[in-house]
Amino acid sequence: MNETDFDWDAVRVFLAVAENQSLSKAAQVLCLSQPTVGRHIARLEEQLDVQLFDRRQTGYELTGGGRRLIKIARSMARGAADFRRAVDLEKVGSKEQVCRITLGEWGQHYLTRHVDQITDGLDGVRIEFFADDAFWDLSRNSADIAIGNRQPKHPHLIVQKLGEIQFHVYASKDYCRKRPDAVDPSTWQEQIWAGYCGSRARLKSSQLLNAILLGKTCRYAVNNSVSLCNILNAGHAMGVLPDWIAETEGLTRLTASPLAQGESWMSFHERLRFHPMLSEVKDRVAKLFRQRFSETASRAEQRDTAHVAGAGSSSS
Repeated sequence: MNETDFDWDAVRVFLAVAENQSLSKAAQVLCLSQPTVGRHIARLEEQLDVQLFDRRQTGYELTGGGRRLIKIARSMARGAADFRRAVDLEKVGSKEQVCRITLGEWGQHYLTRHVDQITDGLDGVRIEFFADDAFWDLSRNSADIAIGNRQPKHPHLIVQKLGEIQFHVYASKDYCRKRPDAVDPSTWQEQIWAGYCGSRARLKSSQLLNAILLGKTCRYAVNNSVSLCNILNAGHAMGVLPDWIAETEGLTRLTASPLAQGESWMSFHERLRFHPMLSEVKDRVAKLFRQRFSETASRAEQRDTAHVAGAGSSSS
């Protein structure tokens, strides 16, 4: 293979087809035409003299050689994105410093309500928020800070734990007034539920709801977390939410014990420490999350204490 003729852009196409298992879906992601994507793959296979995909009716599946090469391709993509971002950060003397934060929808929903606390006094900083579940792959996403529910293990990242998360069943006061039996778990399969569809269906809260419904489908399904919260707030249904979001939405918690527990993590590049303004953004974001998790835990503790006290007075 002649390196001077190697189509490096085809590596990006190779990754997109492998991840989407479809030329058409990869074309949508890359903003290219489907024939262009197909030509890139054909040319790459010709240059490498390796068949990368088995073309099946169900889609494009990686061959054994393709699976081995995909790891190297991902490393190349991370390196390219990391290089571009490093160049951006080297412009530390420029008037505008861009800080890119990748996080889930709930995290974006929360942080965008507190942008003033992130940027106050940092006039030269521009914040870009990316709602992206692949928060642990900072290099590939060309981001500087990532917030997510799994601990990243990339060797070039610094990782900090932000707090604990619990998942509970919630409904609005209006829903509970119309359906007072909603507090009884034995009625839950007969209640009206809202959950996720599409790519959101793999989220933890969706898995927990599936375990409650045991094969039944929820009446409302959305692929956006804020829309799910809107349905619950309007009193149309019950749902499973993380406590650090639901406890501030005026919703009623219907579970005494959490359905599941998790953790929130922040990760960022080592080089961020050498850029004072961006490092300050990172510290402020971490402070906001830790404050929210602490407030949520305190609220739950107060409610549990009041519940125990109420039960004691009733028995006496």
